[in-house]
Amino acid sequence: MAASFEGEMLDQAARIGVQAKFEGVKKAQFENLMASLDAIEDEKKSLLLTALYAHRQAERLGGRRTAILISQALNQLHAQGRRREDARKLLGLAKWVFESVERTRLDIEPRQINNLTIEKLIQMLGGTRSP
Repeated sequence: MAASFEGEMLDQAARIGVQAKFEGVKKAQFENLMASLDAIEDEKKSLLLTALYAHRQAERLGGRRTAILISQALNQLHAQGRRREDARKLLGLAKWVFESVERTRLDIEPRQINNLTIEKLIQMLGGTRSP
């Protein structure tokens, strides 16, 4: 069964937020990314501009893998014809994840982040394992 749009967005947010923790990205970068969505009027192209901005910030401040995950997610939203509000929601969710794990020791290796889902993250935070 294909993942729902919102389910995929939650999984992407989990991966972005956890990757940002591992790379030491500053919380303010999520605010900056969300603000960059309003840099141009075009609702759909603003997603591409924000993807570019994520890479720019990674070059300046670090967080290259985080920028790649953000770029992939925004590119996917753009390809689906989604607009700025969906991108803002994704980045806001990623910020929530980041804030939830920023000072938490997670039982995950950075190379495992591509397989992370929101369910797995919640299990890690709650200290439970699925059967």
